Amino acid sequence: MGVPADPVKASVRRADLVSMWWIWVAACLVVAVVGVGRARRRGRRQRALLIACHDAGLKFSVLDPFDDTSWLPFPLFSATRSPEVRNVVWDGRDDTAVRVFDLAVDEVVTDEDGISQRRRLSCAAVPLPFACPRLSIAARGAPDPAGLPTAGDEIRLELDAFNQRFVVRAADPRAAVAFCDQRMMRALMALPLDVTVHVNEHVMFLAAPTLEAGETLVLLEAARGLARSVPSVVASLYPPRPARGPHEDRWLQGAWSPAPTANEPPPAST
Repeated sequence: MGVPADPVKASVRRADLVSMWWIWVAACLVVAVVGVGRARRRGRRQRALLIACHDAGLKFSVLDPFDDTSWLPFPLFSATRSPEVRNVVWDGRDDTAVRVFDLAVDEVVTDEDGISQRRRLSCAAVPLPFACPRLSIAARGAPDPAGLPTAGDEIRLELDAFNQRFVVRAADPRAAVAFCDQRMMRALMALPLDVTVHVNEHVMFLAAPTLEAGETLVLLEAARGLARSVPSVVASLYPPRPARGPHEDRWLQGAWSPAPTANEPPPAST
């Protein structure tokens, strides 16, 4: 005959199971409440952004109308990060394609409620007329909201006030010196928001924590101001890469060069 079960131990086990079940239910309720609150906050922000854009005469789209955003040359836009671009703002009177948008990527971070979520940013993209090596400009002592790797060693520039506020890192020091001329440094010093600037190839990318509607419009105007301050001399140092035609294979060399590639035919004799 088997030993009869201890009714006290059985009762304790049942109580433990009931307690664990209630803890699980409570955790699910907390997550659900936080998720609903977060969705409502995003909805209110989206409506406020739509109204602000209408009042300012700007274009607004919940979905990304630009076909090159998913190809921006930064790790955040790799397919493995599942980038999601939404709430795009731009000036329809401006043909430079400068725009601001919300970006969400796969990277576990913890928000103010202690809940893990995807990394979320307010970003701006500024097309550039050249193919610049990687460089970054970040507020000294502040973390990069985008979490992108640093571009290289720190480069000290000629303006002490700028060096005290920003850290400039570049894969090629010549790129940092040429890009951050006096006009660009003054424009960066006048930024009203704490943003990190990354430059790579043909794009200047600005990243900040998720901004409110009014701040998003400020970011757009700041990005347009930086676009107007880009030194033209950089294009002579780093010409734009042709995306089509006989020089297309230069994309595969890892760095632009005026020399022909192996697949290009020799010049015709005259």
